[in-house]
Amino acid sequence: MSDQLNAKRIVVAGLGLSGQACLRFLTRQPVQLSVWDTRTDQALPEGLQIPLVLGEPPAGFWNDVDMVVVSPGLALNHPQLQIAAGQGVEIIGEIELFARFNQAPVLGITGSNGKTTVTLLTTHILNAFGINAVAAGNVGLPALDTLALAPEAVVLELSSFQLETTRSLALAGATILNISDDHLDRHKTLAAYSEAKQRIYSHAQTALCWRDQQLTYPLPIMVEVVEFGQQSATEDFGVSNNWITWQGQPVVDLAQVRLVGAHNILNIQAALGLAMLLGVTPEQAAPAVYQFEAVAHRCVPVSAKDGITWIDDSKATNAGATMAAIEGLGAGRTGKLILIAGGDAKGADLSCLKPYFEQYIDELVTLGRDGELLARLKPGAMHTRSMAEAVAQAHKLAAPGDTVLLSPACASLDMFNNYEHRAQVFVDAIEKGFSC
Repeated sequence: MSDQLNAKRIVVAGLGLSGQACLRFLTRQPVQLSVWDTRTDQALPEGLQIPLVLGEPPAGFWNDVDMVVVSPGLALNHPQLQIAAGQGVEIIGEIELFARFNQAPVLGITGSNGKTTVTLLTTHILNAFGINAVAAGNVGLPALDTLALAPEAVVLELSSFQLETTRSLALAGATILNISDDHLDRHKTLAAYSEAKQRIYSHAQTALCWRDQQLTYPLPIMVEVVEFGQQSATEDFGVSNNWITWQGQPVVDLAQVRLVGAHNILNIQAALGLAMLLGVTPEQAAPAVYQFEAVAHRCVPVSAKDGITWIDDSKATNAGATMAAIEGLGAGRTGKLILIAGGDAKGADLSCLKPYFEQYIDELVTLGRDGELLARLKPGAMHTRSMAEAVAQAHKLAAPGDTVLLSPACASLDMFNNYEHRAQVFVDAIEKGFSC
């Protein structure tokens, strides 16, 4: 397997998790290896002695380089990558490198929202059925690290950034769960973002597609398609009488499911469809679905203090995720639904949230860089300066039986280290009390 890299001069661009996985793999191959990182404060993993360039590479750096394996966080229009491409250097990512060496069946999951839940649920179903499966990519292990494990199946969560540098990934099944404005600070347009997502279908045998959104279908349709949705359906997946159905027959009793929110019905259907492609029928998968717990920071109840249900959906870093959470929790509720939202919108248009605010949200509390933009979408909304203040204001507006939902619709880095940190500050504020 190493012959395809024999004697190549390869640069690993970026020392993040993906880059370090590339180093672990490539140091075992017969290649001439070096590392470049745009950041000037990086260091090689301990014990590794290969050339390292930080910041601006010297003139001629790309001369005689055969391949650069680029971090998903580094945009392909970076001037140095443009220079490399102009000199004929092959530019790929970790997922493409994985694809060239992997032997196991692979399932691929992308979309604006729900990727992690579907990836982990699919992996859970396969393992419960006795198939040794690992979750990898944007969750779990880096994809390259799975090669040493020799699993029976790999379930990959894939971002648009990872797909941009992937060309030959063979997939037994693939899905674009949904498409909404996200990462427009990098992709610039929804069309470009959607085009990056479409790359997941390039070498897929079967596509799992959401009936309500044409952008989730392969364009053009060149593979077998299995559809899912919340409508009653006699073909593929549907919903009837609070059961998920397959070909019109009930297979999963939603009353027994632990995942919160109507949007998770779609996630379960996608996972059932993917697992089915590796031999697990929906009926066989049902017990594993009933056992599956919600993924952290994705519509998870974290407190019932003062009779109020406090829900952490901090992973909702775009408007689509927040719309799904609002609709999933808002339909059929008894008490008020109070939303805490805001942060860095990453250039996205948040006005699509307005009808959801009007239909489902009783009170809106905002924070963060683009919180004031959100506040303008609902009369009476309150903009705050911190998570503690936002939680205190939400508590003032709530009564026993009400729900407070943290679903920011924005990235977290304007105020927090990451979305996990944002969630922890939310929980801490609830536990400490409610003074502004």
